[in-house]
Amino acid sequence: MATRLSSTGAPDGAPTTTCRSDEVVVIHRLFRRLYADAPRAVRSVPTGDRVRAGHVSKHLHGITALLHVHHRTEDRYFWDTMTDRAPACGIHASLMREQHRAVSDLLDEIDVLVDRWASDADAVSRERVAQSLDEVERLLLVHLADEERDAFPVLDDVLSDAEWDDIHRAAKRHRPPMPIFVLIGFMLETVPPAERDAWFATQMPAPIRLAYRAVGRRQYERAVGRLFPTPPGRLGSAHALA
Repeated sequence: MATRLSSTGAPDGAPTTTCRSDEVVVIHRLFRRLYADAPRAVRSVPTGDRVRAGHVSKHLHGITALLHVHHRTEDRYFWDTMTDRAPACGIHASLMREQHRAVSDLLDEIDVLVDRWASDADAVSRERVAQSLDEVERLLLVHLADEERDAFPVLDDVLSDAEWDDIHRAAKRHRPPMPIFVLIGFMLETVPPAERDAWFATQMPAPIRLAYRAVGRRQYERAVGRLFPTPPGRLGSAHALA
């Protein structure tokens, strides 16, 4: 159990909690992966190939929507509570909000640029999309590191397990803006190989595990094949599940 840090300014006697932010770090690994790959996926589309551009643009709209949902959930449940219960850390909460706004504005711009590019797959629009995605990745790497270092230890300290459960239930009410098996496949890619089977067994309900093995894995492979016709060597490691 994690005990409250005396420097947080949290009230005495509040309940202890486990390090539940570790569950969010799994999502952060997913976003690091998705946004590292996205510019390369765009630049790999030949000029004029509207079919490939269409596949990639659909994927990009999915990952921008996914990041919007993630940040809105954090904005709703994290920062006011963090400021109220750990006033000394209010500066960190303010920074998280500011970083979210910067990323959100850029994601909105990317959605517009993606639609323009997908219409004719021209080289100029392709590079504008790729450069904007490069900037999102740059901002995201800074933000996620700041959040994990400065915010998550405090949130673990001030949120109870029951409150974490409420947050996860609220997050699950959002329908994923990407095919669920494709999303699971990308998540599995980010889990260290030695931990993958255990993570899959504990984090996915049995019906989802069975469906992924039966049909979902092939759906993920097809999606990756459309994004990267010549996939990098690391792809496919998620398919080693028992």
